[in-house]
Amino acid sequence: MAERRRWRRFTLGIAAALLIMAAWPVGSAYALNVWGIYKEAEKLDAKGKYAEAIAKYKLIADEFVKNKEYGNATNMYRNIGADYSKLKKYDEAVANWDKEALYADKAGQLQVSLAAKRKADMLRSSVQLYVETDAAAAGSANYHGEIFEPKNGAYIGAYAELDTAVHNAKTSNPFYTEKFPELTGKKHAAYLLYFTYGKPLSMLKSHLEHARANGTALQLGIQPIQGLDQVQDDEYLHQFAKDIAESGVNVFLRFANEMNGDWVPWHGDPDKYIEKFRLLADVMHKEAPNNVAMVWAPGSTPEYNIEDYYPGDAYVDWVGVSVYSIFNPTLDPLKAGEDRASHLDKFNHIYKLYAQRKPVFISEGGVSYMYPEKLQDKTAWASYQLKQFYLSLPMVYPKVKAVFYFDSNHDSSNRVKYYMLSANTKLLEAYKTSIASPFYLSTIGEESAVVYRKISGSTVEADVETVSAYMKTWTPVLSKVTYEIGGKTIAAVTQLPWSAKIDFKPYHGKRIDIVVKAYDPTGKLVTTQKSSVTVK
Repeated sequence: MAERRRWRRFTLGIAAALLIMAAWPVGSAYALNVWGIYKEAEKLDAKGKYAEAIAKYKLIADEFVKNKEYGNATNMYRNIGADYSKLKKYDEAVANWDKEALYADKAGQLQVSLAAKRKADMLRSSVQLYVETDAAAAGSANYHGEIFEPKNGAYIGAYAELDTAVHNAKTSNPFYTEKFPELTGKKHAAYLLYFTYGKPLSMLKSHLEHARANGTALQLGIQPIQGLDQVQDDEYLHQFAKDIAESGVNVFLRFANEMNGDWVPWHGDPDKYIEKFRLLADVMHKEAPNNVAMVWAPGSTPEYNIEDYYPGDAYVDWVGVSVYSIFNPTLDPLKAGEDRASHLDKFNHIYKLYAQRKPVFISEGGVSYMYPEKLQDKTAWASYQLKQFYLSLPMVYPKVKAVFYFDSNHDSSNRVKYYMLSANTKLLEAYKTSIASPFYLSTIGEESAVVYRKISGSTVEADVETVSAYMKTWTPVLSKVTYEIGGKTIAAVTQLPWSAKIDFKPYHGKRIDIVVKAYDPTGKLVTTQKSSVTVK
């Protein structure tokens, strides 16, 4: 339901913006016959003469910008980008859709600007290179000093109690704390549970016992189903906090998550939300200071109101976010039935806002292996997205400190979400491969021995280094990446995160360009990107 509501609001916003754009303002004077040239460009478009049409659109786009008629300029750059995409010149399409976003913003057309940026980002090609290094070199650069926080590395966690392959709620045999590690090949540091505010902690007795026995933490998603007014500074709240303290289990207490979305009953009153979060935090910090971390966790969308709900640094110990991807081809700029969005990039907004202030983590998330509206199998797409997410996250977002996978195929408003690992062998293998990285930690208090340092635009040692890449292209799945220096191919790799050992000793003291080429599953070259590094 949440996805449908967000999509409905988005499409209505676009429709309204397009109606506004239909009433183009006409400038009082032009150096060119802009509308005559525009009609010529339209005729060329109709004939499939896109390069010639682009030349016409560019002429009048410049004229509109000069006259500060940004709404008209927006439309021209949209047309230019569309024609470049038809010519399969995607870098040029991206550059012009970036201009569409820029001038739409200047014209006050926010929804159009956001849609243009989304189009551009889906086709944008880029590469960032990283080298694996000893965590000692990073020191405390990624550390905030919060409770449970590792200096480097991310705890792996999961929501698994609805996966019948690993958990039987009636008999407690099997129980997810033992069986999920068997399924995935690695012990997990914590598990997510949902809990209704007002209920006694004793309802979680078996979960707490298994957590203690297996040395795992719990993330409790506390939900005030009756509304925020239910939360009071009363005997229940203080006893609940004391019971957590007495349990001896480390708890990430995530209160009233996804408050920025209108699908939860605690949405809509940021001031009251902040008041109640602070109340809860004060009680927990007083009654259970050694084994409770207060977690504030919005959804990844909508973005515009997230900051309105932030309770403040003094009350928040960790910042989480819900990040999900379900195959959605409706936004494909090429109209080819692909989902070109990056699951990893959905973490970007929260990271930029809060990673300098607090440890940040994915408090729940997953990639669906089915396109539910069409019941189409999207396992290859989902497996790639999952591997790219887990294997690139430590490089791109080094301050991430935990990741919880939502291991469930659950039904929400008659729309099944297909995330369950035990139900899809290939997705499970992708997950197992990804969390095997030493960056992912199995026990609270553990530290990663490795970190990743960005070398694009920076320096690399004159030695043999393990280089990895976060590669983005307009093709949603890649099969191979090659590295070239001085026109010579020095490595070719076929697995994410495109790691290769490169000997930089011959280039000591030089500034070099590493040329990275990416290929699609058919072996076709998709993009060529260049990254400059100084070898010291």
